[in-house]
Amino acid sequence: MGNSLLTCGKPSQRRERRILQRLSNTYAQAHRKIEFRMLPLLGLSRNKGSSGSPPRSPEKKDRRTVRKIQVPIDMLPNEMWLEVMSYLSYNDLKQLRMVSWHCRELVNRRKFMSQGKVIITRHNLAAIKDHVENAPSKLSFERIELRNLKQSPKLDSFLKLVGPDVRHLQVSHAPVFRNINGKMPNLKVLTIAATTVLDDNIGINLKQFINLEAFECDGVSLDSALKLSMLLQLRKPANKVQLRHLQFEFTHDNEEVLVAVLRDHAKTLEYIDIFFSCSPSVETLPWCLAFGSMSNLSVLKLSGNCHLLLLESILMSVPAVAPLRQLDLTGMLSLTNELLLYVASKWEFTLKSLDLMFCVQLNCACIDALRQLSGQLKCLTMAYCRELTGVALLKGIAHTPNYIIQELHLEEVCFIDEESLCELLVRLYNLRRLSLDNCRQAVTDRAMSLICKYQTGLRQLNIEYCIKITDKGFLGTPDFPYAITRLRGLRELNLRGCKNLTDRVLKEALILPELRILSLGYCSFFYPEGFEALTHNAPAIETLCVASCMKVDDDTVRNFLRNFKRLRSINISNCMRLTLQSIHHILRHGHNMVELIACSIDGMDQEQAMRLLEKQRPQMKQVLL
Repeated sequence: MGNSLLTCGKPSQRRERRILQRLSNTYAQAHRKIEFRMLPLLGLSRNKGSSGSPPRSPEKKDRRTVRKIQVPIDMLPNEMWLEVMSYLSYNDLKQLRMVSWHCRELVNRRKFMSQGKVIITRHNLAAIKDHVENAPSKLSFERIELRNLKQSPKLDSFLKLVGPDVRHLQVSHAPVFRNINGKMPNLKVLTIAATTVLDDNIGINLKQFINLEAFECDGVSLDSALKLSMLLQLRKPANKVQLRHLQFEFTHDNEEVLVAVLRDHAKTLEYIDIFFSCSPSVETLPWCLAFGSMSNLSVLKLSGNCHLLLLESILMSVPAVAPLRQLDLTGMLSLTNELLLYVASKWEFTLKSLDLMFCVQLNCACIDALRQLSGQLKCLTMAYCRELTGVALLKGIAHTPNYIIQELHLEEVCFIDEESLCELLVRLYNLRRLSLDNCRQAVTDRAMSLICKYQTGLRQLNIEYCIKITDKGFLGTPDFPYAITRLRGLRELNLRGCKNLTDRVLKEALILPELRILSLGYCSFFYPEGFEALTHNAPAIETLCVASCMKVDDDTVRNFLRNFKRLRSINISNCMRLTLQSIHHILRHGHNMVELIACSIDGMDQEQAMRLLEKQRPQMKQVLL
């Protein structure tokens, strides 16, 4: 229960010790005080130019010996520890706290504890409430999520206890706004996610949150009248908050009010995310007036059904002085090459992330825009831009060696050829994430070998349905000498639908100690022996998908759960050899399991499986049978 910093899985000592080794390799420790003295420059030059150097004194020899002494990292002062830990991700912090008591005490400091989130469900509400009432709690309630809850007196009393500490609240499938009202005077961020029905149609009173800075409403099924009511409460005459972050869905009913809210908070807004569920009107002047004053805008996300006239008006209205660093135009079918070139010229020196998924009008003519941004752009997504060719992409982002770009997403860009992709892999030196899903003509054994040769810093690799890849591209053969074992830091690998891979990949290639997410769905030539070898080669896996792997049986599932000590999510859908025995293995060995997907399994009694899971594992977040 509670803060996930305090409720992570069982520790793996060898894995956690390796974290320390990555943080620092060598440090010098002086067992006595060392005085550092600077020699005069003239003296240095004199010594360098002399034909013979005098012998060193015993004292100097001793000092050189002292400097070579290597020291364990745990001997460093706390200030250096905290500086290094500030660069770690949230998941790394959870693992680091299991290394030693010293690490645990450092991670438990307020600076890092505030990154955790307490998730309140109907299963742990009573326990957390008792914990807070009976003893001083070490949990941080600055960020909480109310998930799958209903209005109740117990929730009301709990929120009275922790409400003043809450700064960030997320509501998921929990129509409990009546319990929230009046309990959280210091709230700064409010997120409403996937909440469909409200109790007694009572909405939340946004006027009570005088410190509100961010409002995210992702409740697509939420009643339109209630969403309109919340927007009206954000108008300046009714609310004096300084809104910096707004995420909302556009509809015909709320167009006028949404534009008014944007105009009222234009001076302070830094993050805007608008999903157009329907096409807006042709009147663009109010939108231009609203966006024309947003001089602080740094993130702009416009997705959905938006026509070219409004898209062009918004992009032209945003001031050129706005420090725009992230632009997301997912689904903007109307985006043209000319408009993209205008964007590239306007924010050439600030734009770091550009998402152009489903911008199907873009073609080879967008080379100039990409080339203009290539010196600053760190993340580029051009998935489903099916008119784009490999030659154009190469000329756009890698006409010269590119050390800047770190993420490249090219899913379903089917006109990329093998030669262009291979040249692209040679010229991009600093990739961390690479997605080439369904690029069937380009992703071959040769391309895979070049990935292993040049992209050794990869953390995420997606090559879903790249059917030309065989074992040779992973193992390192004389024809393709670079194996995937070179990608030692790889954390996520998607091989779904790569149907020409065999057990050799699992036994000899996937020796990846850092791997946490692995998808092997629809790979027909993997057998239980290979899966057993995988559990030893990649012991840190937390999320595993073996959907439609027909050789998976109950014993394989048991091996997964016994050997993958950190396994939290597994997808075993359409594995026809499975029976109800797999559910018993999950209940017995899956101590950290939070998600199970086991659909379309004929040999499993789904009703009985659901009863067993609800009775013995009610805390699981998601179960699909």
